[in-house]
Amino acid sequence: MRKKARRAGILAASTVLAAAAAFIAAPSASAGTSEIANPGFESGNASWSEYVTPFGGHPVNNSSAWPARSGVGKAELGGTGYTGISRISQQVTVPAYKVPVLTFWLRSDVVRADSPDFGFRQLVVEATAENGQSHELHSRMNKGGTAGAYEKVSLTLPDAFYSTSPQKVTLTFMVIEDNKNRMPFLIDDVSMEYRLKLISRPIVIPGTDFTRPVVR
Repeated sequence: MRKKARRAGILAASTVLAAAAAFIAAPSASAGTSEIANPGFESGNASWSEYVTPFGGHPVNNSSAWPARSGVGKAELGGTGYTGISRISQQVTVPAYKVPVLTFWLRSDVVRADSPDFGFRQLVVEATAENGQSHELHSRMNKGGTAGAYEKVSLTLPDAFYSTSPQKVTLTFMVIEDNKNRMPFLIDDVSMEYRLKLISRPIVIPGTDFTRPVVR
């Protein structure tokens, strides 16, 4: 009788472990494709909202003075030579039950900190939910450049953007600067992927009680 009980306990425990392992190994790879329209800015500012103050302008351009990572289009934020803000934004729809991951390529050349022309320049990346609440995803200063090359940046949006129903999200790239120099932050090849979220839950098998020790 004890041997049967022991075998039953071991079998039940093995079943729970196998089920738990299968659950933990559930796929977390990309479960969606890019929702970003005009991700490489090859169609100019189509699908992107632009804002520059104090004098206006178009951050999205194909100027060869600051080359794109791919193609000819890119967003050139800051570097206007004036104290102000440069910003681009786009609204996307995040599917239900998906974790959004924002990826973009960034270039930031830097003036030496001891140079008399060194100026303040800050990049801020934000995501704004439908309720109007903004979440800062990334921030960096011009003291840390990318050595003249484009650097890949991937940002997982916080739990506020994981929902049981689709929701509209506004993505914003903004640069705040003073008037000391004209070196911009460059953004190119923006994309959004969606991953499955793993949620651990207790697995209950009918007819088993693991609160009591196995009879040996």
